[in-house]
Amino acid sequence: MAEGVYDFVVMDSRSRVTIPAKIRKLLGLAEGMKFLMITDTERREIRMIPLVELQAKVYKLRIIMIDTPGVLARIASLLANEKVDLLITESRTIRRGETAEWVIIADLSQCKLSISDLISRIKGVDLVKKVEITEIK
Repeated sequence: MAEGVYDFVVMDSRSRVTIPAKIRKLLGLAEGMKFLMITDTERREIRMIPLVELQAKVYKLRIIMIDTPGVLARIASLLANEKVDLLITESRTIRRGETAEWVIIADLSQCKLSISDLISRIKGVDLVKKVEITEIK
């Protein structure tokens, strides 16, 4: 497991939090960088993921599929071949042996397909039931 760096920060009266200098240096963070913020309301957590490219096209993909071994790997392979950069993924079984869900936060800036073509390609994978894609702005 990678070693973490811990530090305390305080939110100011304008709801701003400063990232400590040692963390900025370790991660190569610079002024003007974009971050993806993810909140988990159940765990009361906030995660921030720096996006190296300012021109990143970040989307949330939600894929519903038949819950069977190998289908997620086939979709992952397709996405890799189309140069979809997976930033965060979470998969879960909804009904064992019947339905599973894969939620992906991805950078599509290197993908040459249109959104509709990408959806069609994913739907073309055997056992995929539904695909939703929404842009994160």
